[in-house]
Amino acid sequence: MPGDSQLVIQIKFNGQPLVVDSLGPEHTLGDLKQALFKQTRVLAETQKLLGLRACNNAPVDDSTLLSQLVLKPSTKIMLIGSTQEAIVSPFIISSHNSYLQEDVNRIADSPTDVVDDFEIRDEDIQLCDLPENLEKVVRRSKSYKPRKLCEPRLGKRLLVLDVDYTIFDHLTPAENARQLARPYLFEFLKRAYVHYDIAIWSATSMTWILAKLGQLGIIPANAASILRNQTTDVSVTSQTPAPDTLQLSSESQQAPFRISLLLDATDMISVHFSSHGVKEVKPLAVIWKNHPQWGPHNTIMFDDVRRNFIMNPQSGLRIRPYRDAHVNRTKDRELRGLALYLELIAAREKDFTVLHHNRWEKYVSKYKRTINRNPATENLQLESGLHVSEDSTSLSFMQGVQVGTESTDTADSTDAEMLNPTATPEVQPSDLSKPELP
Repeated sequence: MPGDSQLVIQIKFNGQPLVVDSLGPEHTLGDLKQALFKQTRVLAETQKLLGLRACNNAPVDDSTLLSQLVLKPSTKIMLIGSTQEAIVSPFIISSHNSYLQEDVNRIADSPTDVVDDFEIRDEDIQLCDLPENLEKVVRRSKSYKPRKLCEPRLGKRLLVLDVDYTIFDHLTPAENARQLARPYLFEFLKRAYVHYDIAIWSATSMTWILAKLGQLGIIPANAASILRNQTTDVSVTSQTPAPDTLQLSSESQQAPFRISLLLDATDMISVHFSSHGVKEVKPLAVIWKNHPQWGPHNTIMFDDVRRNFIMNPQSGLRIRPYRDAHVNRTKDRELRGLALYLELIAAREKDFTVLHHNRWEKYVSKYKRTINRNPATENLQLESGLHVSEDSTSLSFMQGVQVGTESTDTADSTDAEMLNPTATPEVQPSDLSKPELP
């Protein structure tokens, strides 16, 4: 039994509950990770703990005292990481049944998952027209249950985003999830939200989606409660929310963007590829059949795995994967360019099916100046608003911070820099008091 001064910390790992009751308030987060290593064999330096936050919302690192963390009995903490055995098992053990230290370091730093992407062959292009695949879409559309965090807005287009490696590097070790968010994520979401309702579609379970998005700070703290309260018999096309459904906190109502829909692995279908066998994909028709205000003409999906939009290739844009966040955090400019692309096509195109999204950078280069000259996009310039720092915006849902008031590390958003990956972002605090144009 733990002593009076000892803490009882409950953690979930691989779906199984864990209890750490050997630590006290004077111990640190690093001590907790070491205790978890003894139970799980997940190396402390590769552990990610979702659900931890400091009492004063200060940054959390391994030196943070447990007494400074919010550790209530209801606190839900999830451990992400691969066990030491899982990391080293693919490698061959030497004849002396031991590893050189440099080999251990190399293995520990190696990715533990495989990039599940491949070029689409000509014979696979017709997969979207095969009767058996279309029938799967029909069945999935009928079984679809909407998970809405807010009601769709009249006249808005739809942006569908993947999570892992699209907006979040889920593999790189870090002290908190915000360090793994793709650069300019919150600026991107804010600018996109002016013209698009936003859906998140990840090939994982809803539990993990809520955990990741919650730690990133892009959904309200009561998101899980919102989903639980939604009744299954509410029409997905109804404009009237069910009782106790979509009751948003004041913080989320004031936020510069809101996520409308959440979809997970249960909304996907399996498709047989000629060279790679059966793979799960994301058919946008599942959304279109249940939310008829959207269709191929006004929907765009970003994903780092191109096969995910094999059932709707015209609507997919393959984003460059965001990996090695500790290295690429200062280099990655993908979301800045894509924010401008979304603004441009919203202002210029009534039908997205005429676009070739794989040529988005050429489109931006061709039309980026028209956003400053075309009277039709005058409101777009003003609505795209301030560009704020990642850290201040990521806390907006949890703290109710008015975004864009205290940032000092925001990147200047000139068109040239958006498309120049070598540019170094700089901003003066005084610049944050007035809107910046794309």
